[in-house]
Amino acid sequence: MSSDVKSFLMDMKSLYQQGVLASKNLSRFQRRLAIHYIHYVVEQILREKAKDIEFKNSLANIGFEEIIKRLNKGQPIPDYTRLLDLNTMRNNAQHRYIVASKEDVDFQVKIVEGFLKWSYKNYFDCDYDSLRFEDAITDKEIRELMIKASEFIASKDFKSASEKMNVALANFKSKLFVFFADPKLWNVAIGGIPLTTVLADLSLKIFFSNDVYTLRKLIDLPTIYVPKDGQIQVVWNVRYADFKTEEETRKEYDAILNIILTYQDRFTF
Repeated sequence: MSSDVKSFLMDMKSLYQQGVLASKNLSRFQRRLAIHYIHYVVEQILREKAKDIEFKNSLANIGFEEIIKRLNKGQPIPDYTRLLDLNTMRNNAQHRYIVASKEDVDFQVKIVEGFLKWSYKNYFDCDYDSLRFEDAITDKEIRELMIKASEFIASKDFKSASEKMNVALANFKSKLFVFFADPKLWNVAIGGIPLTTVLADLSLKIFFSNDVYTLRKLIDLPTIYVPKDGQIQVVWNVRYADFKTEEETRKEYDAILNIILTYQDRFTF
């Protein structure tokens, strides 16, 4: 597999994960984003594969339905009719201002996950799960914590996995907190709370106001500025979940990974 193909597949997997993150929110706006993300990755995968066959017109001028129908004739696509439903869902959201329910969006998110795993193997001879998102985490410490958490999940040590992934998220939040805060305001307080902490917390809430799911995850990690060794440092209090199964632990892991990958490039740490 060439580096260009690998880069393309990694991009599609990353965009899909942003769709997953958007789908976790209850708002109509976020559901619309989720629909567009997951439909986009399906269409781009199909278009990439469609370069191998001939059409009467330029591929750029051919729609989703014609492409998927031609590909399905050559090699049956799992959940073919469900993917056609997804196309209708996307058209409704884009052209008719009709946004599917959260239940329907969640259902399509799982359908698209199955399609991606199948298409990566059958179209590109690539194992979907072998493309590690962790490698795309820019911060070394956070990346190592998430890799270790994944290893603990594989070994069924769910408590240690929960600890590592939540420490990784806390580290990520501390960087956000530093970005939003102004240490010069440490000596100014409101109700006994330093203005530095108040403004950082408020900025965090404003920035993530359209992503309630992520905001709640970050709020669950209390973060404050404290003086230490003559400097002002960020500290946090991590709470670990008591997971019982690999499925629920992996679900939490993927959620935290999505948050880090979605937002890490939007800030200069």
